[in-house]
Amino acid sequence: MTQDVETEISCPVCAASNNHALSVLPKDYEYRVEIADDFGIRVCDGCCTEFIWPRPSLDELRRMYPDNYYAYGTEMGGFWQAIYNWWCRSEAKRLLSLSTKRPLHLFDIGAGDCRRFKAMGSGNQFKFSGVEMNQDMAQAGCDEGFDISPGTFEEFDLTGRVGTVDILTINHVIEHVTDPADTMRKAYELVADDGIFTGRTPKVASTGHRYFGGYWSGYHFPRHLTLFSRESLELLLLKSGFREVEIIEELNLFPALSLQNFLVGKLKIPLVLEGGHSRLWTLLVFVTAPLSFFDYFFRRSDCMIFVAKK
Repeated sequence: MTQDVETEISCPVCAASNNHALSVLPKDYEYRVEIADDFGIRVCDGCCTEFIWPRPSLDELRRMYPDNYYAYGTEMGGFWQAIYNWWCRSEAKRLLSLSTKRPLHLFDIGAGDCRRFKAMGSGNQFKFSGVEMNQDMAQAGCDEGFDISPGTFEEFDLTGRVGTVDILTINHVIEHVTDPADTMRKAYELVADDGIFTGRTPKVASTGHRYFGGYWSGYHFPRHLTLFSRESLELLLLKSGFREVEIIEELNLFPALSLQNFLVGKLKIPLVLEGGHSRLWTLLVFVTAPLSFFDYFFRRSDCMIFVAKK
């Protein structure tokens, strides 16, 4: 069941009990799941982490993701598929640069249907495996020949796998887990000595967070359970045992989704959304591209990349 609302509210990162309710609560503009009405957002006065309260159970978490969720095998179309393939090849080069070991055992938390693995196109330089919450997506990955365990990372059994992963990735997933501190500790166990843990996550105190307010796409309410500041993310990684933590800005498309939320929520424009995106999506991306680049170069981006070593 959901955590008792009468218990002391503590930050999932620094465990401090000094926090306050977010003044303007976001809405689920993308999928409008009914369960969103059961949750609010608290802001930690100490580390500035923002977090869903009460914390959902795993069963409630699954109900937050509709069948048409964008990550569940949605076809991208030719243009966006080409962009995605280019990004995956670039990501493969980045990950290969982090270690001299070959083949690299790469384990992905939130592997989906493994389209990322296939698009990376790095032959025998990687050994791929991972975990995926959606049963159908996990099976699709297995059907492609990858070692994908169904279920959440919280449910994943480490028996026989402790210290076996060279690079552990968690791209836009750490904000979705019910207990980020426990996830980080489990990640530390899974990674081999001198192995790398790297991922992406939204960043509070960005330009979009400040000016879009409740329409900011980083909230992705209620699926983003924990939103980090640079400082709180580094704190959590160090507390979990990782070292040599580096956090950098990521160029991203969040401003386009924030603008879409604003059009739907504030201006009440009846856009038809498919998989969370309207048919104006490509136009919105081009309109907001200058803001994305501005935020990236001036370190005010909506997203950050972290790299940490065990």
